[in-house]
Amino acid sequence: MLKFFRKNEKASRWILIVGMTLLMVSWLVFDRSSTFMTDLLIGRATWATTVDGVTITEGDRLRMQQELRAISLLGDPTVRALGLEKDPVHWFLLTLEAQRAGLVGGVADGQTRLAETATANKVPEGNLLGALCRESGQTPTEVFETLAKLNGVDRYVNLITSGPARVSSTRLEQAAASLLAAVSGEIVVLDGTKSKVDVAAPSEAALQSQLATYGAMKSGEGKCGFGYRIGDRMQIEWLMLPAASIADLVQQSPALSNIELRKYWLEHQADFGLGGVSTTSVATTFDGSRDAVKAKVLAVAIQEKRLEISKFIADRLQMSMRGLSQVDGYYNLPADWKTSQLTLAALGGEVAAKFGIPAPAVVTNGEGWMTPAEINSLPGLGVATTNRFGAQPVTAGQLVQALRELGGKSTLIAQVGVVSPVLGNDAGDLFAFRATAVEASAAPASVDSAREALLADVTRLNRFDKLLGMTSEIQREAVDAGLSAVAATYGVTVEPFNDLRQSDKQFLQYGLKLPGQLAGIGADAATTRAIVERAMSLPSARLIADLPVGERTLVLPVPEKLAVVVVRIDRITPMNQGDLPALVNNQRFRSVAVTDPAAGNPQELFTKEALVARHGFTLVNPAKERDESDAAAPAPATDGAVPVAPAKAGQ
Repeated sequence: MLKFFRKNEKASRWILIVGMTLLMVSWLVFDRSSTFMTDLLIGRATWATTVDGVTITEGDRLRMQQELRAISLLGDPTVRALGLEKDPVHWFLLTLEAQRAGLVGGVADGQTRLAETATANKVPEGNLLGALCRESGQTPTEVFETLAKLNGVDRYVNLITSGPARVSSTRLEQAAASLLAAVSGEIVVLDGTKSKVDVAAPSEAALQSQLATYGAMKSGEGKCGFGYRIGDRMQIEWLMLPAASIADLVQQSPALSNIELRKYWLEHQADFGLGGVSTTSVATTFDGSRDAVKAKVLAVAIQEKRLEISKFIADRLQMSMRGLSQVDGYYNLPADWKTSQLTLAALGGEVAAKFGIPAPAVVTNGEGWMTPAEINSLPGLGVATTNRFGAQPVTAGQLVQALRELGGKSTLIAQVGVVSPVLGNDAGDLFAFRATAVEASAAPASVDSAREALLADVTRLNRFDKLLGMTSEIQREAVDAGLSAVAATYGVTVEPFNDLRQSDKQFLQYGLKLPGQLAGIGADAATTRAIVERAMSLPSARLIADLPVGERTLVLPVPEKLAVVVVRIDRITPMNQGDLPALVNNQRFRSVAVTDPAAGNPQELFTKEALVARHGFTLVNPAKERDESDAAAPAPATDGAVPVAPAKAGQ
């Protein structure tokens, strides 16, 4: 062969040129798109059909699986809510409807989606595109087309589910009838707190598990209001100069002598009844006005003395911090600051010596801890304020919340070990305080740190669980012996309820759906809906009160309140038909009707079952599909992929 090429150089050159050309052409064609190879290797065998004549090939199915692998990485809320990434049939039929609705753009639309997603997740566009191509096996152009389809699906679903104007009149009437029907009867609430339900004392393991689950949450944040997180807390000490000490000091002032009072009266006669008009009233004489003059002079003198003392305290504190460097308004305190700082007792002694008054009291909360709310409730100090940080008064509680050690605030400068500005209250008392230690909000370190709350909550939970297991027994007792017997068994009372509605017309017209109140559990939408729906399902040919008790008695769990309610329905009053026209034409009510469970869930239109039925989708070989279902499932996101949760397209 080599001899042939050496002897026939011209022929070998042409063979090489033709061979390389064919290789280049084949490479360009096959790399241009996977469509050619897909059709060549898999063929155009029919995979499925629809009732309107659409044929889906095996090649189409392969491309859909690639698309699913791409969209599964993006974390789109619509995809997750509908489970689109789990089944190529579901994805294909929904994209088909979006395309027919004219809501799927082209490559440019997909490029925009990629850019928005990359920006929202702070990743380079190239990295994101590479991850999508790598995971899905698609070319960049195919990825953009897939993203355009995803945009179209988002727009299509949003258009259907968020369009109150598209709600039918029948659906509006059904929603109104359900929301405004009024039910009356009696209720017994069995909860984990008040009801007599014997349960074993919680184990340490149960308490530890409860703490592990809800320890990091604040009270009320977790399920059923569970939460044991300890809030920010601190230890403080404060100096208090009572208003009486200042008043006693001023009382001895020469400014209150008869001579000074008379002089003030002569200079301010208009303030005491004369106004330049001659009169013989006793109030126009100094003796007749002396008490009023003294009160006025005393008030002014006390205010001036308060300001003088406040300035002295502020200056003395400033002097004690001289030489310390500052960064952003905060002092760099030395390591021995606790022993070298000016103590409040020493400051009080200097105030006493300077003004000749009893030394102000110094108070501390000792070894215990206080929250900002508890500081705000302290007598005197809790209501004292300072204008040191602007025109808006600031309380001691606000200052401790702004401590640098607790995160700080740009508008309030406060730190542990540094005395606050002087604060005053309406009574005239003066205060200065210092935080000596802080603990930032954190979960309890052990069960003992929150044992009382944990015991109460776990016991409440155990009682509820036991009540749930006794619902059949409770139902039988309620039907056979009545609600009063149930109440007596569990040590609670029977409460009536009248005209219970899922909402009130007054609120519905403003787009608000607020359920009525039930004794013992308050406003609970799920419980109210269950009661109303049961009442509406009862035969209407007879009075409800004449129906068998078993038909109108129901036992309902209320998990959020850890309670079980026993309800007997005695009467239902349908909505006033005269209210219907105004509601149907009210746009706010139409928005409420869209989300009303009684009117149906619009997202049910997009389930795989609904789409298959709507399009008459039929697999050519269902048996083969079942055998390959596991292999055809979309691959999960890999560690190298970038999970993304962008906003819906078009928003």
